[in-house]
Amino acid sequence: MPEKTLLYYWMSLYKRKKEIFLIVVISVITAIVFSKNITPVYEASTVFYVPSDSQALSFMSAATVDRIARDKMRPDINEDASAPYIGLLKSKEIAERVHREFPQKEVQKLLISDIDIEITKEFMLKLYSRDEDPELSADIATAYTKSLNSLLQDASLQNLQQDISLIAEHASKIKEKLVKAEEAVKLFEEENNIVSIDEEINSLTSQRISFQNQLEATNILIKENIEKIDSVSEQFKREEALYSERDFVLTNPIIEHLQEKLSDLSAQINALSVELKAAHPDLLMLKSQYKEISYRLEEEIKRFISAQIKSKDTFYEELRQRSVNFLIEKNNLQATKEGYAEVIKRTSERLLELPAIKTEWDRLNEEVLHYKKNYEQLKLNLEEAEMQESRQIQFVVVVDKATPPESPSFPILWINLIVAVLFSLVAGVFYAFFIDYVEESGNIRTRKIIKELISK
Repeated sequence: MPEKTLLYYWMSLYKRKKEIFLIVVISVITAIVFSKNITPVYEASTVFYVPSDSQALSFMSAATVDRIARDKMRPDINEDASAPYIGLLKSKEIAERVHREFPQKEVQKLLISDIDIEITKEFMLKLYSRDEDPELSADIATAYTKSLNSLLQDASLQNLQQDISLIAEHASKIKEKLVKAEEAVKLFEEENNIVSIDEEINSLTSQRISFQNQLEATNILIKENIEKIDSVSEQFKREEALYSERDFVLTNPIIEHLQEKLSDLSAQINALSVELKAAHPDLLMLKSQYKEISYRLEEEIKRFISAQIKSKDTFYEELRQRSVNFLIEKNNLQATKEGYAEVIKRTSERLLELPAIKTEWDRLNEEVLHYKKNYEQLKLNLEEAEMQESRQIQFVVVVDKATPPESPSFPILWINLIVAVLFSLVAGVFYAFFIDYVEESGNIRTRKIIKELISK
């Protein structure tokens, strides 16, 4: 058997050129018929990206003004960062969302054949959508970007509704505690008659010093009064000896009772003047009673002493009148002294009580401040959560919007013709070599049979 050369193979192909040409023609005609009769498929695409920077923004924060400033929204240059978004785009959840918007598009076709996603060399996501309707293919591509953005929004707001409910409930409880704490402070201030502890301490200290000074001045006046009474008494005794051997009595139970009552009223007036204003009805009533008792005491002393008058227009009568005046002055000074002493005592007792009252008052106010701060913070958090709930964050930035394609992506006639010609040429060459091999094998068997017959 002679060695096969390239010329041999070429001659084999040339010998069957008609068959090869016929195969090519049939393939081309088949491709044209196929391209003309098959339903065209249109492919729309959209390019988008998810910004790498966070879009977090607090509306109620003190730094809100700085955060509102617009910033660059750049895609992530790390391809691995885009992998989760590709997974979301290929998920059944997004396919079902798109299917609910376009019921004519089956979920399985979206998952298997009609959607493709790739990462461009510019680190962006490019989504391809295929359908027989060019407008529907563009709408599907747009729906995918919207569904991805919606899915990311839902994930970011997953627990926000529950948080709003819990914050509102807790704020309501804190508000109740705050009201109770404020009522406790008000009741404590009313029970202890305070408005400001520090102011009251300063006021009471100042008043105690003032009353002590007045008490000392009253003691001096009482001492002077006693000296005057003693002096008049000595003279009175000498004059009285001229009239009678008995002592001159300058008091009786009625006078003593009025003196005690006058002393009590003076103490009450001075004590209330620390706590009440001068125009207060209770203070005015006590002053009126004091004035009335003073007048009654003076009249009673005059009446009592006048009953002991020996004669008129004498030095004895002059001494008696002086005694009356000094005795009235003594009673008034004594009542004033006791009043100042009582006020100083009450003021000192009050000053001793105030540290403990201040400690309790501070604790109650700190409790109010604590609840108020918590309530204000919860209100701020609730407003923030409600504003975040209504905020529509755009997680997906679309670079190229999907538009209905003008020409189908399949079938493309010229591509089909090229493929048909190439495959038909390969098939024709294979056919030519196969027929040549069959014929050569037949000739070899024939020659072998003839040799066997001749040799017999």
